[in-house]
Amino acid sequence: MESIIVKQSTMKNKLKMIMCKSCGGDMPELRLTQYGYSFCITCSENGKGQGKKHGIPVMMGEGDHTWIETVIMDDEQFENYQMNEKALKNLDKTNKAEMLNLDKEEKIMGPIITDKDGE
Repeated sequence: MESIIVKQSTMKNKLKMIMCKSCGGDMPELRLTQYGYSFCITCSENGKGQGKKHGIPVMMGEGDHTWIETVIMDDEQFENYQMNEKALKNLDKTNKAEMLNLDKEEKIMGPIITDKDGE
């Protein structure tokens, strides 16, 4: 048991340690530079490393062939999603094309057909 503790302490002395982004504890710099993780193993195991996750239900397909997929995103992606949704709601809709309700009986004028003489 003592040999394991000695090996860990000598390994920590050889590795350059940096601060964990999530908990503030020590972690090897190699974890960031080589693997791209900015949080320690403990935070990774506890699910704290990359922050809170959010799930957004999205309906895919059309007609009888529809299904729901859940898109998983982190805090930054979720904030961007919410900003885009809010911007879409506040979008000025005055320049949108006019939609006709063809279910109502309306007199719709088509081209006027005349004979050869223009009558």
